[in-house]
Amino acid sequence: MVGLDNSRYAFTPFIILISLMLLLPMAVLLYEGHGYLMSAFTSTLFIEGVTVTLLGAMIAAALTLILGLPTAYAISRGLIPRPIDSIVGGLLTSPLTIPHTIVGLSLLILVSPISPIPIIRRLPLVDTIWGLVAAYFIVSAPITIGALRQVFDGLDPVYEYVGLTLGLTRWGVFTKVVIPMARRELISSFLLSLSRALSEFGSIVILAYYVINPPLFNYVYPLPILIWYSYEVYGLPLALGYASASLIISIIIIVLIELISGGTTRFRLW
Repeated sequence: MVGLDNSRYAFTPFIILISLMLLLPMAVLLYEGHGYLMSAFTSTLFIEGVTVTLLGAMIAAALTLILGLPTAYAISRGLIPRPIDSIVGGLLTSPLTIPHTIVGLSLLILVSPISPIPIIRRLPLVDTIWGLVAAYFIVSAPITIGALRQVFDGLDPVYEYVGLTLGLTRWGVFTKVVIPMARRELISSFLLSLSRALSEFGSIVILAYYVINPPLFNYVYPLPILIWYSYEVYGLPLALGYASASLIISIIIIVLIELISGGTTRFRLW
């Protein structure tokens, strides 16, 4: 009988084990670093690092949302003909499968004097806020588009068919019917993109090790770079404070995502 089946408890050890493997390192970090939190949150270097990192991440997340919304909708509704849709899906997910140092190096080469595209050589991406935005955009776009596609897959298309029968174009249905139906999920996707960008290190350590955009930013280290630099130069205690403070910011963003999405945050690839 179904009521006598206790085999569901067999899954509990796996859940506990993976939860410990994921959460224990962060819990230990917070435990060891909590004494340095006040000095970290009041540090000028940390405040400037948070500012430049959040600014770059928010711009990248907004750009990802603007470009990713119609892209994810087109993929979800089969508006891209086969087999082009598979090619597009593979290209859009490629940043997830390559080392992010390659992303930083490719952007660096793209705007360098040896770039094969002369018009792009003058783009101010090296050690600027725009370099941060470019790197953040590339690494967060696949995750955001995947999440948005999941949102659109879950929407009932009957409302779209009604809009089409009333004379709306497909673009009109997308802007006037679909987007209003998914407002809360769009905010969650924005925060998801933001949180992914905040954690980036591999690409920006090559492209934007520090940010120089006077008068706003003068040799300001993005947050992950600041943690690594502090550890390498000043040792563990200072890095512990910055890392613990950064982890708290990330947890706040994760909680916001769950609150806004109602605990239904989902993600899948193509």
